[in-house]
Amino acid sequence: MLRGGGSEEEHLEATRRLSAASATDLARADRWVTAWLVAAAGLALLILANSIQNYLSVSRLLTVRQVRETLSQQMVALEQALRRPPAPGASLLDQMAEATEGAPDRPLWVEIRRPDGTVLARLGSAGERQFTSDEESAHFRNREALYKVLPVPGGEAVVEVFPLYASGLAPSWPPTATGPAPSVPRRSLVAVEIAAPLALRDASVVSPIRRNLVINCSGALALLAAAVAAARSFRAYGRGRRLEVQLEIARQVQSELLPSGRESWEHVRLATVYRPAEQLGGDFYDAFRAPDGRVAIVMGDVSGKGVPAALVMGVIHGAVRSTPWPESTADHERESTRLNRLLCEKAAGARYASMFWCYYEPATRQLCYVNAGHCPGLLRSERDHEVAITRLEVGGPVLGILGDACYEQARSAVRPGDVLVLYSDGLIEATAADGEEYGEDRLRECLRKAGAASADDVRAAILASSAAFLGPGAPRDDVTLVVAKFA
Repeated sequence: MLRGGGSEEEHLEATRRLSAASATDLARADRWVTAWLVAAAGLALLILANSIQNYLSVSRLLTVRQVRETLSQQMVALEQALRRPPAPGASLLDQMAEATEGAPDRPLWVEIRRPDGTVLARLGSAGERQFTSDEESAHFRNREALYKVLPVPGGEAVVEVFPLYASGLAPSWPPTATGPAPSVPRRSLVAVEIAAPLALRDASVVSPIRRNLVINCSGALALLAAAVAAARSFRAYGRGRRLEVQLEIARQVQSELLPSGRESWEHVRLATVYRPAEQLGGDFYDAFRAPDGRVAIVMGDVSGKGVPAALVMGVIHGAVRSTPWPESTADHERESTRLNRLLCEKAAGARYASMFWCYYEPATRQLCYVNAGHCPGLLRSERDHEVAITRLEVGGPVLGILGDACYEQARSAVRPGDVLVLYSDGLIEATAADGEEYGEDRLRECLRKAGAASADDVRAAILASSAAFLGPGAPRDDVTLVVAKFA
């Protein structure tokens, strides 16, 4: 990533716009997804309730039909028994008992009555009359079934009334228990009321609808579970998206801490590259001009990646910009020691950083540097048509581990045309598919071939060499490169 320029106010305004737009998009998405999830959950509950209701209704209808078939069979058996000549001394009640005794499902009651409602015989304990004489006559005339489901002690019962002609019956019946024998004309119509408990006789009848109930309920529960899971996942997604937005804002803030990448002063030309492996990186660099005309260049690498490394990087960047380290050798060494102690105290040993910081004195053409455990800077010089590449490695250990560490400043003479290359370990430790690292030797070879190339050209050559070595693979660590050419 090459960082562009722009004023601080413009970058802050862009950051605010990004945050506001992202918050609006997330709120809109949250409303739509919530509405769809609520609709899906409502549909699942509706399907579940409707499936259960349909099962109960249809199974009740089938059960009533089964009971009515049983009642019809009992009516046929009763009619056949009544048409047979009665045994000597047998009453109508005895005939009714004989007809129902062998039935697999004994009725709750059987009642025979005239059209005017007079009860001729009753077997069992019948309740109140459920149908009027007019209802019975109308249904008999229209050949329609007349039945009802009513509550009884212990559950429900189906009561149905059947017509029965007296023709063919015995012309006279013995006296009943309640009085003398009734007189029934040979062609008179009587009503037979039979009641049986409402209970399923054959479970195989409801097996298809039971199977449909299982399938529908399973689908409804699956839809409901999916809606609940999606709701929980969306909440996690929303938190992740908000975190991504915050990380993007932090990345922009971090990029504002870096120079534009094309700084140019009277004596130094810069070309830089900063490519974090994640949204936030632990590498950093800086370049600025001190009040006395010296040019300061800083390169650092915090252990790890992501947010923790970026936070430590911010601390180091603030310390580098707020101290007068480019003013003298003593100041440079003293501030190195102070920064080391600061990291030892604040980072608690969990985070440490390597850093190469230097400044160029145009008056003396001296490059003064302290290498605190960082990758050695490479200074390319050409003397008498001979190319020399010097490793700048004097300084001290990495920052943030040894609280009593001391640091030493070194100096190197610089001439016009010399090139300084600072880099992070993400460049030289980049690994190809076969496991081989890019290495410092390939970087040095690029510098040897640089000749009189500009800082931009040297940077482009190094990146091209690294890309050709890696192939389609991408570096797994932050990559930072600073090329400074002295004019």
